[in-house]
Amino acid sequence: MSTLAELRQYSDVASLKSALHQLCSEFGRITRLDILTAMHEGTKQAICFLRMERPEQEQVLMKSLGVGRFGGEVVFVLNLNMPVAAEDGPSSQWADSDIY
Repeated sequence: MSTLAELRQYSDVASLKSALHQLCSEFGRITRLDILTAMHEGTKQAICFLRMERPEQEQVLMKSLGVGRFGGEVVFVLNLNMPVAAEDGPSSQWADSDIY
């Protein structure tokens, strides 16, 4: 796995977290990973905030994925491959952020 496009195949936060740890392991160890799930125009999204052990690792990761930084953390948004019920409206919630 090497791109954000491949991460979009996941439909749940637990699988996405596991894939992110696997993806980022080639750059170093994730020290913090928070995922905020949200609904946007009928699409379930995962807003990912992460930190690596060293800023140099984050720089290489950002360049590799083509993502940026917000508030000191590497941040990117993924549309999750998940069917959405018609009655679901705009909402967001923090996913469990335990590091494993």
